[in-house]
Amino acid sequence: MTMTFRVAVLLAATLGLAGAANAADSDLATTLKGTVEDNLRGYNAKDMEATLRSVHKSSPEYDSTKAALADQFRDFDVKAELIDFHYMGHDDEFVVARVKTRFVAPAGSGFNDNVVDSLVAFHHDGSVWKLWSDEVLGVQFDAK
Repeated sequence: MTMTFRVAVLLAATLGLAGAANAADSDLATTLKGTVEDNLRGYNAKDMEATLRSVHKSSPEYDSTKAALADQFRDFDVKAELIDFHYMGHDDEFVVARVKTRFVAPAGSGFNDNVVDSLVAFHHDGSVWKLWSDEVLGVQFDAK
C-alpha cells in the first residue's frame, strides 16, 4: 500500500466521510462485515481460493496476500475469529471499517496468539464489495 493511500484511508476514517449513520450505511456495514466473515471462513478452512475470493484482484496487496497465505497455511494451524467490526465511513470509491481479529493456534505450535486491530479499506468489484487494503493499528499478543 502506498503512503498516499495510507494517509487517505486514515483521514477518511478520522474525518468520518460518511457522516451520521443511516439505514443505507447500516446495510452496507452488514454487507462488509459479511465480506470479512467470508474471508475468515476461507482462512480457517485453509482454502486459498475461498480466502482470496473476498479480496479485490486489483488490490496492490493481492499478490503479497496470496504468498503470505500459502506460507501461513503450510507452516501454521491458525484459526481466526472476528472480534469487532466498526463501520467508519465512505467516499464515492472506498469504504473504511475498523476490524479486530483474534488469531489462535494450538499450544506448542510456536505461534503467538494475538488480536490484530486494523483499518480495512473495501472497494467494489463489479457489484460486490471486496477487501482492498488494510493498515494495522496494533497487535496485542496473548500472554502464555
